[in-house]
Amino acid sequence: MSTAASTKKDHKYIHFIVTIAIMLLFRFIPPIGSITPYGMAIIGIFIGLIYGWSVDADNLIWTSLLGLVMLGLTDYGTAGEALAAAFGNESVMLMLLAMFFIGMLQDSKLTQWMSNKLLGAKFADGKPWLLTALIVIAPALITIVVNQTLVALIMFVVYQSIFEQAGYKKGDLYPAMVLMGFMVICSVAFSLFPFRGWCLMTVGMATKAGIQLNMGGWMISEFVTLIVTCIGWMLVMFITPGCKVDKLKNIDITQFQSESEPLTKRQKAVLFILLANIIGCIVLSFAGGQEGFRLYFSKVGVYGWVIFMIALSMIWKVDGKPVLDKKTAPSYFYWDLILVVAAAMVVAGQITSETSGITPMVGKIMAPLFGLSDYMFLLALGVITFILTNVANNVAVTVTMMTIALTMAQQAQFNLQVALMVITVYGVIGLLTPAGSVNGAMIHAHNFTTTKSAYIAGAIMLIFLTAIMALVLIPMGLKFM
Repeated sequence: MSTAASTKKDHKYIHFIVTIAIMLLFRFIPPIGSITPYGMAIIGIFIGLIYGWSVDADNLIWTSLLGLVMLGLTDYGTAGEALAAAFGNESVMLMLLAMFFIGMLQDSKLTQWMSNKLLGAKFADGKPWLLTALIVIAPALITIVVNQTLVALIMFVVYQSIFEQAGYKKGDLYPAMVLMGFMVICSVAFSLFPFRGWCLMTVGMATKAGIQLNMGGWMISEFVTLIVTCIGWMLVMFITPGCKVDKLKNIDITQFQSESEPLTKRQKAVLFILLANIIGCIVLSFAGGQEGFRLYFSKVGVYGWVIFMIALSMIWKVDGKPVLDKKTAPSYFYWDLILVVAAAMVVAGQITSETSGITPMVGKIMAPLFGLSDYMFLLALGVITFILTNVANNVAVTVTMMTIALTMAQQAQFNLQVALMVITVYGVIGLLTPAGSVNGAMIHAHNFTTTKSAYIAGAIMLIFLTAIMALVLIPMGLKFM
């Protein structure tokens, strides 16, 4: 037994050395095409991150830290600057703040109460697929009006409680497919309204280029795509071998019903804070403006409101104990997840930086597309965006591909409005690798996924959403835009 443990430990050392070697030595490979020596160094660090995260999925922290150290050995700057950029990222900061809410939820056992309510729902008794649809689709659609990262972080803790109580094990395919499905629907819903959030970047670039987007056609196309995605993913889970719902079918709901009542005073307080935070974020998202009280709403913003709610929960006492206990809440912080996102966002952002020389390579790859039909050109453009955003920063890939599309529109005839919509929708769905997006990192870092189960679900996601693009979004866009 000691020999086996020693061998496993030795393998960890080997993986550590191999990860460093990849990150450090890949830069000495002669540059390819327009890729610069700096670009080769960044690619090496990226490959090293993927390798390290894959071989030690139980501890993602050391690989993430190595990636930031190795950035300091490139022309990027010092390791300190890499660390500052990693934790200065807005997504990372929001995740750190959200961890306080997760601490409250878990410390008060409110997540267990929520999962008991879902698992004990009478209308879903003996109907595992109905329950699956409920826990995947309903919370995902909430992200249409609520910050996606906040909802996802809370739901991932609730999912963990559900998986534990239902009896699933780490690496089972069902948990990975639930997490992937939730994130898929969130990502598609993210682009539903062209006049809000993520889509405003597209509207701004289009307006600057003198293009008036058909917002009505956009919303119709996206709404149909969202509905098909929700139904389609349930069908995909149903036909996927190994995605088993037996454990949900055989659970005794009376046990969960008896354990879900009643809420304690502290749980009620935590629930109030949670709901107040969600409602406040919704109000501030719509109420912000450039004058009067709306200007103050804009200045406070979502981040200010979240910080205020954390402060309030620290001074609010129930039965002599603070709603947010500063001594216990930090013990529920998911540092694996935070550091994966922090490292991935910095490195993935550099992949598409001007100094890496990788972006011009994308332009060369796109050149042969000029001879394709309108539909095939849009499909190829969308697929390339989809592939790239799963290994690089979403914003950088989306801006790059939009710039390429706007440039190519001067040389070839195609529906530019549909092209911009497809790039916007698929530029944000980076769920395959931890470096693809915050959402992708969250899936890989979850306690019930392994590298294998996350990548199997990711591969299914790529095929499924490519079919959705080809059969629904592009045809709908060509019809209504």
